[in-house]
Amino acid sequence: MEIALIGLIGVLIGACITGIAAFSILKYIDLQHHRERELEHQVKEIETINLLNKKINEILSKRNVLMQDYVSFNSFDDCYITIDDFIYLNSFTAQNNFYLPNYMIEEFFKNISHRKVILSPGETVKIGGYTYKGGRVVMETFSEQLLEILDEKRQQLARSTKQPLHYFKAS
Repeated sequence: MEIALIGLIGVLIGACITGIAAFSILKYIDLQHHRERELEHQVKEIETINLLNKKINEILSKRNVLMQDYVSFNSFDDCYITIDDFIYLNSFTAQNNFYLPNYMIEEFFKNISHRKVILSPGETVKIGGYTYKGGRVVMETFSEQLLEILDEKRQQLARSTKQPLHYFKAS
């Protein structure tokens, strides 16, 4: 009877040790999965902000290409945005608002909408977009803010991982 009791106690202690080990392993796997998801989220934020910045820079570079199509304005700080580009910016920011700094996006659209130049319908149809007086400055400032956020996010990502980040060195 004494041997059976000692055997039962041994089995219970072994079961407790096995249970604690299994709990520890499952907790470790859960923490690893959570950490991977956080890193994926940070990478997605960086990619999304980078794509938005590229689109802003693409819009800014169109001025030189379409200079002859500028009708009612001739100022350096005016910005021409095609309707397609404006819709793209709106839909891109709406679809990816989880990964973008919402306050900055709202301020950008508020600032840019106050600067819209009223063109005749013929001019709007001819150039296929809208003109924003002083919009170039707003878009360049917005692009610089996005670059600052990108640098902060990259530094934050580099601090949160132990491995070197080869993925973002090219950009």
